[in-house]
Amino acid sequence: MRIFEIEPSWREILAGAGLASFEALWEVPARVFKIKREREIRRLEVSGRRLFLKRYFRFGALEFRTGAEREWWAARELSRRGFGVPEPVAFGLERGIRPRRALSVFLEAPGVRLEDLLRDSPGSFRELIPPLVETAARFHAQGFSHQDFYLCHFFWNGHRLTLIDLQRVRWAGRPKPRWIIKDLAELFYSARELLGPEAGEFEARFLEGYLRFHPWLKSPSMLKKLEKKIRRIAAHDARLKARSRS
Repeated sequence: MRIFEIEPSWREILAGAGLASFEALWEVPARVFKIKREREIRRLEVSGRRLFLKRYFRFGALEFRTGAEREWWAARELSRRGFGVPEPVAFGLERGIRPRRALSVFLEAPGVRLEDLLRDSPGSFRELIPPLVETAARFHAQGFSHQDFYLCHFFWNGHRLTLIDLQRVRWAGRPKPRWIIKDLAELFYSARELLGPEAGEFEARFLEGYLRFHPWLKSPSMLKKLEKKIRRIAAHDARLKARSRS
């Protein structure tokens, strides 16, 4: 079985570049941007616009939804609900044949990665807290969880936040505290890594706004769970770094 879709606004553009088929996109000679065990990300330009192509090559035959499928669904669903996400371009999936393959193509996110912005200008977090709170609180209130809610996955163009890397997004229809705590722990851990002593102010300002939407998080037990999750993420990250140095 093969599924292949191109967003209507991109059909003519991809056809003009000879990229209007699954095979053409899979084989396109593009610069490798990142390689992981189960996928590879390539960067290419089409008609002067920068695209990111994700090629998935490790997923189970019985896996309910591949990363490519989840990201394609999440980008369209979140966009429909008014969230800033990378513009979807194309999606393809092969099942029941070997090798199993899947791909997704998105337009580059507009703006600057928050991780880079805060590294260069740590104090700028104060002006970014309101849009970050609004995005996170609304995202979680609608039952979504990102699972990689780190600052490196947000882009800021001066007006709007864009959330990237949506291949692990999940939805439950209603907020799940356990999911939310995981997302916020990832956000706070990345802030501590970037901002150092100022991370305390970042967290206080963020929670002041966020708790207006999710007051259940104020309870000492929930805040304790959040801190415990941050420590677990930090310990896991430290193990990974130690392993890479050995």
